[in-house]
Amino acid sequence: MKWKNSNLELLKILADPRRSRILHLAADRPVTVKMLAEQMGEDPLRLYYHVKKMVKAELLEIKETRQHGNLTEHYYQAVDLSEVVYNSNLEENAEHLETIMALVHRRLDPGLRLYRKGLELVREETPKGAKFGRLPYHVVVTSATSRVTGKEWEESLSRLIQSITRSEAPPDPMFPSDGREDEVGSYQYVLVSYRIEDAERLGLLDASENEEESGESDRNE
Repeated sequence: MKWKNSNLELLKILADPRRSRILHLAADRPVTVKMLAEQMGEDPLRLYYHVKKMVKAELLEIKETRQHGNLTEHYYQAVDLSEVVYNSNLEENAEHLETIMALVHRRLDPGLRLYRKGLELVREETPKGAKFGRLPYHVVVTSATSRVTGKEWEESLSRLIQSITRSEAPPDPMFPSDGREDEVGSYQYVLVSYRIEDAERLGLLDASENEEESGESDRNE
């Protein structure tokens, strides 16, 4: 598993959970915008903007182009990101602090909203006799603490990301050395995980920046 530096524009693109869905749906085989729209329950015109941004960022590639009369149809496939985890540039992040924090909330807040919706539904339905063994949506908000060395903490983060991404390659070091690898401390872990489709179905995802129809040429894809 390789750590790769990313710029601010790439972070903006990856911060939208819907684009994660697009990457997953286009991972195994080339797909058209129409095919993506059918699987995601979206208007194709709304997806053209996302796809165009992802092609420009080299997250999607045009694998095939077919001509149907006056209609040009592109087939897109996601690049292989199974062994790549993007790491942001600290200096650039510090320069655009407010934007970076907004991007963090863009990924985090839908999960917290979904968690709240789940608890609200449990509160509403329990007096009516409903029984819940788990939340009605796929969302988890949990935490744990561990007293370990700095090195053990970094290794635990790498193993966690390796498990989530299902990477078989051993992880590279996550951070450069700061001389505190052997220093013991109490580390807090907070996990927020949610099913993007659940959050999207309930309208809990924020609208994309400048999400709009992107011209006549896009309508031909």
